[in-house]
Amino acid sequence: MSLDAEKSIQEMMEVGSQLYQKGLLVGTDGNFSIRLNEKEIVITASGFCKGKLQESSFTVVSPDGEVLSGSKPARDIRMHLAVYRQRPDVTAVVHAHPPAATGLSMTSGIEQELSRVALPEVLFNLNGIAITEYCTPISCEVPEELAKAMKKTPQADAVLLANHGALTMGNTIWEAFYKMETLEMFCKALFVSKLFGTTSYLSKEQVEKVHRLIKGEDPDTVARS
Repeated sequence: MSLDAEKSIQEMMEVGSQLYQKGLLVGTDGNFSIRLNEKEIVITASGFCKGKLQESSFTVVSPDGEVLSGSKPARDIRMHLAVYRQRPDVTAVVHAHPPAATGLSMTSGIEQELSRVALPEVLFNLNGIAITEYCTPISCEVPEELAKAMKKTPQADAVLLANHGALTMGNTIWEAFYKMETLEMFCKALFVSKLFGTTSYLSKEQVEKVHRLIKGEDPDTVARS
């Protein structure tokens, strides 16, 4: 195993422990991966508790899903491969079942809910949230529906998987993990907002100002315009 693979596996073991401790997944749920290079992807193997991962809990596969070393890969491997095909800039993917985000993915009408921005952090940290239609788990429908959702919201680094869970992506496995935390925080905050009353959404002008900040414009210039 290459040094890059060994380092990536160590990081993924740490991320798995954090995901498990924070309740973002339970049991043997969830899976995550790192694209090592153009020919190799390391992914969690099937059937392991992510809070107790060992070096033997990982599999190295090709971009087509061929096992290069290790045991059977995560059953959601098609989901990971689809992300890497759609987003050449992405090098890490985390799939988990955080309670609030998963609950939102089970709720009718979330497309309309998420078409508006209630929290600037969704733009700053996630670049938006894509939403899939429901599809049969681990089947060929998964990469097809995921590709559709990502093409519809190409900049989004977070995806709600209808009646399934959530997926986040980034340049490192830690970045993808932090995005999962942000997504779950937003979903919890949205739920609390609904409990208290009517959610306040940013206006078109306010959203445009956030985008200007993201592009690097001076904050004071943005605020006074």
